[in-house]
Amino acid sequence: MLKWLQDRLSRRQGIAIWVIKQLDDTTLHLCGSGMAEGTERMSRRRRALAQGTFVGPVRIGEHHEVLHSDLFARLPLHKELCLIDEREAEYAGRRYHVSWVPERCWRFQGRLISQPQRNDGALRFVSHEDVAAIRQKAVAPDATATPPRRSDGWSLTERDAD
Repeated sequence: MLKWLQDRLSRRQGIAIWVIKQLDDTTLHLCGSGMAEGTERMSRRRRALAQGTFVGPVRIGEHHEVLHSDLFARLPLHKELCLIDEREAEYAGRRYHVSWVPERCWRFQGRLISQPQRNDGALRFVSHEDVAAIRQKAVAPDATATPPRRSDGWSLTERDAD
């Protein structure tokens, strides 16, 4: 009975992870630390996280927001990523620049870009939505747009006069 209860309660516990939104050649877009949760046994969740196949809820942020794992690129175990300082991290045998992803971008499903930002006198990189493609579409003429209609030879005022 006690073994069953311990097993049941341990399934509800989360596994400490890092939440990576996007991984570029030299930049790691990092949301922060979080917890991989779910109803599977911890050993199965840990194995899925190590293999990169985890699918399930991820608790993240100071408000403990729960998001789906599909929103993120990688979810390494806490020991797999070493945060050297605010601007550098070591992951998978490589050193990356760290760009912090603000909460508003966690649900964003497009590409992120990194921009420097001063915060309390210290320089750190912050990720933002890449809207260059959207701007380009807005500026370029759309080929699928309906062409302007030619006049039938009458105006609205002439028609109303009849």
